[in-house]
Amino acid sequence: MIRRSLLSGAALLLAAPATLRSQARTLSWVTHPVILAATGDGELLRRFEAESGIRVEAVTFPTEVLGQRIQQELIARSAAFDVLSVADAFWTSSLARFCEPLDPMIAASPPPGGMADFAPGMVQQFRVPQGADGPVMGIPQRVSVSLLYHRADLLRAAGLGVPRTLDEFVTAARATTRGDVAGAVFQGQQGQAGVLDWYEMAASLGADLLASPEWRRAAFNSPAGVKALDVRRRLIADGVVNPGVVGYGFDDAINAIAQGRATMGVLFSAYWPRFTDPRSSRVTETIAFAAPMRDAGVSPAFPARGWAMSINRASARKEAAWQFIRFLTDAPQQKYMAIERGNPVSRLSVVRDADFVRAVPIAAALAEALPHAKIMPNAPQLPRVYDALSRHLGAALAGGVAPAAALGAAEADVNRLLA
Repeated sequence: MIRRSLLSGAALLLAAPATLRSQARTLSWVTHPVILAATGDGELLRRFEAESGIRVEAVTFPTEVLGQRIQQELIARSAAFDVLSVADAFWTSSLARFCEPLDPMIAASPPPGGMADFAPGMVQQFRVPQGADGPVMGIPQRVSVSLLYHRADLLRAAGLGVPRTLDEFVTAARATTRGDVAGAVFQGQQGQAGVLDWYEMAASLGADLLASPEWRRAAFNSPAGVKALDVRRRLIADGVVNPGVVGYGFDDAINAIAQGRATMGVLFSAYWPRFTDPRSSRVTETIAFAAPMRDAGVSPAFPARGWAMSINRASARKEAAWQFIRFLTDAPQQKYMAIERGNPVSRLSVVRDADFVRAVPIAAALAEALPHAKIMPNAPQLPRVYDALSRHLGAALAGGVAPAAALGAAEADVNRLLA
């Protein structure tokens, strides 16, 4: 059974999920509408019930409300939801203490193909603490990393290959800037999107956002962080990015490439259909995809965002919940959701699968990028960290503050937030 909640505000938070507790073999799964749609609008849930005898009732909320609702239910020690879809966007160590550690279940009944088949950065993302030895609190279900979207024809015309480092990216941007076509585009707007776009470049050079694993101190004020910010400022000053890029969000950056106004940019992997669909793209025949730039020896390098499946510690149906998680994160189901519904994958074997490679044009780029996926800090203060960084990055891009000074001031502000 599938239930979608369209309530809002106080009414939403007071609404109790409808579950079929009279049936001992019924699970309640709280998730995002997009994730549920990726199951074939419940087709995989029905398949799981046919195979296991366990019925799954899904309740959906949009991301922000989902995070609030899960937190509310867990803090109340409520058993209303057995299985939880958790996103790195709201996953914190304080939330994890209400979830069931999965290591005993993994040892007794491992996911098919083993944990090594999942993108290692996303396994670490849902460990608490987020080190290699932290207990696993969630099994990665979908992972997005950024990719380098580029015009293969324009790079060839300039006698260049695909940029493999940030320095090569700058060289290619200068060489392919011609007339109304900028050599590169990025998201420069103030806010989280602009911060994360800068961090893509900084991480490729070896920068971290915060110091792991405690996340109690800023780590971005480093030579790598400063260089990435300086590169962005120079690209603007030299006129090799689109005019107005300091106000660009992801739609603007996508459209700049898709409408033939920019050679290349680093954007989320999930955006690829907008470049291959002639209704939204003028470069369907010339667009190409690659892993983003990274300096030699830098790994992990690509900040990843994603979702995992966790078990409510208060659930009385943990064994059945684990069966469901094993099923839905298994390779055949991931392959179905990816090919039929465009769902990002978290298993390395799926991105190398022959059917996936034929159906999904970013397969080779994903196969190269996913092993280098980089975790995001699970600090509760992260939204405020983005706000503080955004102000100082914006000042540097506007040309009023030197990159080193901007990051130094941001470091002081962030450390006060984390103290």
